[in-house]
Amino acid sequence: MRAVAPVAPVAPGCFARVPATAPEPTAEQIAVLKGTPADHDRLAAWLAGPEAPADPWANPALPVEIDGEGRFEVVRLLTPVALAALARLLLAGDPVGPVLATTPRHCLELLCEPGTARGLALYGVVRSAQSVRCPRPGRIARGRHWLSVPTTHQLTRSADLVKAMLQDAPVPAGGAR
Repeated sequence: MRAVAPVAPVAPGCFARVPATAPEPTAEQIAVLKGTPADHDRLAAWLAGPEAPADPWANPALPVEIDGEGRFEVVRLLTPVALAALARLLLAGDPVGPVLATTPRHCLELLCEPGTARGLALYGVVRSAQSVRCPRPGRIARGRHWLSVPTTHQLTRSADLVKAMLQDAPVPAGGAR
């Protein structure tokens, strides 16, 4: 895999908390999001790409940098913000693409449609990039694991994510939503 320069961070005013009334995904929704072993294999093959000569996860204890240029963008959100956005996406019936939990950073990384980061230069986005450092789907490596493994090659849509995030964004003092 070739190295890809990350897209510039877009986090000058990110928020870490959401209102107590913000929804959270239920245990049943999380169980469905995790997918099956067949879903994990399908996502691994898609992430590796058609040009991959071999399984990039030769060492299952290590995450691998996967280039998403032209295929996906990664949007990193702090866990509380991401969980509220995921719950709102699920409640609305909007597609949720692959989601990587990065425990050491207290973040979730959502694989979104290319071009998503341009539309998300708003509160809540910690970082965006065109590559993701991840374990093989179905495995855990260095505090990272896949929270969502869709049954198809769907990605989270920019407009849906913006709508979900704005519902829990803090309102500036004296401002109205």
